[in-house]
Amino acid sequence: MLLHCVLAEEETLGVPLSFSINFAGAMEPGAFAVRLRDLRRNRSTTFWSAELVQEQAGAEVLCAFATVVTARRRETAAFLELLPPDVPAPETLARFEPPGSLPFLQRLDMRFGSAGAFPKLADGATVTWMRALDSRKLDFETLTALCDAGLPQIFLRLRRRVPVSSVTLNVFYHVTAQELAAAGDGFVANRTRMRRAAHGFFDASTDVWSRDGMLLATTEQIVWFKDST
Repeated sequence: MLLHCVLAEEETLGVPLSFSINFAGAMEPGAFAVRLRDLRRNRSTTFWSAELVQEQAGAEVLCAFATVVTARRRETAAFLELLPPDVPAPETLARFEPPGSLPFLQRLDMRFGSAGAFPKLADGATVTWMRALDSRKLDFETLTALCDAGLPQIFLRLRRRVPVSSVTLNVFYHVTAQELAAAGDGFVANRTRMRRAAHGFFDASTDVWSRDGMLLATTEQIVWFKDST
């Protein structure tokens, strides 16, 4: 929602370059408001802040706040120093049926690149093909939502589900609007690694690929979890 509001502004230049969001607290059902501030701009980039607020128990509460950088991309030398994941095509893999306690995942078509109830590759990463079930086109808002989807890595380490909540998500985009539109049927491959989980928080680093091997985005995330062991 915050990224969508920034991109809808006429003063926004180009396409998203980075999106950094902090989830300050849970939203409740009902109305909310988004506040934008145009922080600074130059000939090729714009810098925005965005806040999502809601009235709860008679007081205004901050639920999330973000910074968004957009840019006019131009032709330059190009290099790719990361190989796409080597996994089967999504059509050859079984679709994951998420439990009812994970309603957000029920809106996605997810297919794990390795087998098992808690799939993981030999190098410690997980790869998941995913796309929105409503057949929406793969735009920057949908890509951003897919960057924050998938099974939390702590589930795979503990081999069970525990309460989790994203705290901070940073997304870095690597494509133009035309390149994103050419990504095809909406399937993206998320390759994710967790480097450490301790003291109630874990991190996740993800690279997001199109079906034809184009790097669309990379992400860094920190997530709260609750575990009694």
